[in-house]
Amino acid sequence: MGNLWRRHRLVLALASLLQVVAVSTARAQDQAGSITAVAGSATLERAGRQADAAIGMPVRVHDRLQTAADSSLTVTLLSGDELLLSESSSIAIDQYAAARGDSSIDLLVGHLRSIISASLSRGRPAFEVHTPNAVAGVRGTDFETAFIEGKPCPGFPSCLRYTDVGVYRGIVEVSNPTSPGAPPVRVTQGYETTVPCELPPSSPAPLGMGELGGPGYH
Repeated sequence: MGNLWRRHRLVLALASLLQVVAVSTARAQDQAGSITAVAGSATLERAGRQADAAIGMPVRVHDRLQTAADSSLTVTLLSGDELLLSESSSIAIDQYAAARGDSSIDLLVGHLRSIISASLSRGRPAFEVHTPNAVAGVRGTDFETAFIEGKPCPGFPSCLRYTDVGVYRGIVEVSNPTSPGAPPVRVTQGYETTVPCELPPSSPAPLGMGELGGPGYH
């Protein structure tokens, strides 16, 4: 009877250990990076719980980060790529797989600068920023994305939501998923494009012509 009880306890202990290892492995696989800079006030939301953002705090897939007015935040991904979030902006980490180099970031509102160090020769972009009306896909570049809502788009006064994408280095391919028949636009260094509402991206124009030329975002 004593031996049976000891075996039962051993089985329970092993099961508990395996569960801890599984949870730890899952968390490690979900981690995308960490917060490496905070200025002003910012928050991190995970599984419905919100906390003040702090340097060194891990960032996981599906986390949402938000900055207040006059604030900024930097996330350094495990790959070394950087996400610089400007004031009054919010992103969510939709997908991250360091081994494959695939990342997908949702820009919910505001401005995000992405400094991508890795350049992968693959058939599809290794890094994408999604807004409600645009997708910007790249392979090794430095670019900025802005999603503006509730403000007339320059040249389209009836459109109250639009995306601007400006490229500082490399090439970014921009499309509008709500306009599937329109071809994507390739934006090169020193140029930007605007995606108004459900319309195709505009022809690239020199940086500073649109929202990204405003003060406080560089």
